[in-house]
Amino acid sequence: MLNQRNWVVALVALLLMASLAGCAAAPVAVPDREVAISIDDALAGQNAGMAGLMQGKVEWTEAQFSSFLTELLKQNSGANNPVENVTAWFSPDNNVALKIGLKEGVLPFGNDLAATGKVMVQDGQLMVDLDSVGAGALSLSGPLADYASAVINRILADPAFGVAVDVATGDGTIMLGMAGM
Repeated sequence: MLNQRNWVVALVALLLMASLAGCAAAPVAVPDREVAISIDDALAGQNAGMAGLMQGKVEWTEAQFSSFLTELLKQNSGANNPVENVTAWFSPDNNVALKIGLKEGVLPFGNDLAATGKVMVQDGQLMVDLDSVGAGALSLSGPLADYASAVINRILADPAFGVAVDVATGDGTIMLGMAGM
């Protein structure tokens, strides 16, 4: 017969196993095609974004989007910014992969953060549905990736981001349409 202490230990072990079921000792798989990051592409991405504010729709290439985010982080974060670069890959059906390169020694188990999933618009808000997220050689999927999606979606729900009406990805491009611009 199990006493109350054994039930607690069994419950904790079950919860630990369930939470670790979404963990893997392998990095998140991102596309292997090269995305060049340059100041020229960052400026082109900035110009596309400004034109998009006036037109209500913006389209970026992977190089423009990645360069723009990388340079934006560098310009607004100061000397203690742990991010070296941000690389984004877009493919049809709203599939997106992101990899954030960190400076050496930021994480004890690798120098990259990565995520794969889909982007969408629901009820006027840009949202993500992540398949996997990872840091270095560790990756999470299932309920833990769902939790990461929920955190990101709460941030994207901020009215400061505007009201999205459309998002679409193609081979190497992303288009975002905004209402009220």
